[in-house]
Amino acid sequence: MNSINNKLEQEQVRIIIVDDDQLTILLTTKILLNYDSSLEVDHFNSGKAAIEFVQNNELLASTIILLDIDMPFYSGWDFLNDFTKLTTICKVFMFSSSIDIRDIERSKQYKKVLGFISKPLNAQKIQSFLADAFL
Repeated sequence: MNSINNKLEQEQVRIIIVDDDQLTILLTTKILLNYDSSLEVDHFNSGKAAIEFVQNNELLASTIILLDIDMPFYSGWDFLNDFTKLTTICKVFMFSSSIDIRDIERSKQYKKVLGFISKPLNAQKIQSFLADAFL
């Protein structure tokens, strides 16, 4: 835990929420900022808007993307297919209400995906993904 706190103190950790559900974005943002108010939280309500942002901005290793799977027109899988072609060093975690083991297994096929987080977010899940991202 100390190394996570050190990382949070050393660098500005940015978390990008990619989800088409506005309530999920609102609640997740609030939970993240309650966990640590120094986090920089951004959000996109479509995978397409998120991938365009990632393609057009240099993101640091301290950037974490929480990526929903089921979004209309351009899913989390579509995002990952394009994301894997990029050289960005930010980290991706699938963030889904899906409990389908096939989704979890499919996410493991993407080397840039560090884990699978089930909704809703809580302090224990935040601590876990931060540890996975920075240890």
